[in-house]
Amino acid sequence: MRRESYLSQPSAVEVYPVFSGTDVIMRKNIELVDKEDIQDGKKNKYKVWECEEVQFHYQGEVTQEEIESDFDYWYAKADEVPDPSSVEDLSLEDARKAKYQEIASACEQTIYAGVDVSTSSGVEHFSLTEKDQLNLFGKKMQLLAGEEKLEYHEDGHPCKYFSAEDMQNIVNKAMFYVSYYTTYCNALNMWIKSVTKPGDLDQIHWGAKVPEEFQNEVLKDYMKTIASGGIA
Repeated sequence: MRRESYLSQPSAVEVYPVFSGTDVIMRKNIELVDKEDIQDGKKNKYKVWECEEVQFHYQGEVTQEEIESDFDYWYAKADEVPDPSSVEDLSLEDARKAKYQEIASACEQTIYAGVDVSTSSGVEHFSLTEKDQLNLFGKKMQLLAGEEKLEYHEDGHPCKYFSAEDMQNIVNKAMFYVSYYTTYCNALNMWIKSVTKPGDLDQIHWGAKVPEEFQNEVLKDYMKTIASGGIA
């Protein structure tokens, strides 16, 4: 951002489509300021338009209307980039795609980190990577087959036998954990899909409370279970 002066009032947004993208000039705090200087020993008073200005080259297509509709977002993003000659991923679709990826990554990390489960030996922690989930599905099949002693292991501990009751508790808790966060992720994605301005995506993050209009019936049921001190 830099301070600029103009003899005539400048516009807040200027866009210039070029072969490699779009050149953009943005201005804020545009104001008419009284100035004076001395020429040939005489004071000369005049007025100029001053403003704060950013200029950048956007690697893609963007319209003046799109920028004007979300001015603060575009100005802030342009002001913070290290290289204004090559700015990208700020349009609604670019920002939406990045937000989808952010949420998907956070969901995966949360699920893979695993869950604490109370067993007859105390509270034990179990990771839930895709491999772990497959292993637990296998344990579910063993339980359905009527096995009473099942081998498994807590994170960082040697394999041991769990009772059918403990293993059922582990499987139930793990499945609920995975299903809840997968459903929560889906609700966040529906919220992301509804956004019409890239600046509005900033309020969406992992851990944010999902507005009721994007809470599907499954998520609502899970939330009720958690609120009642259920399996979660």
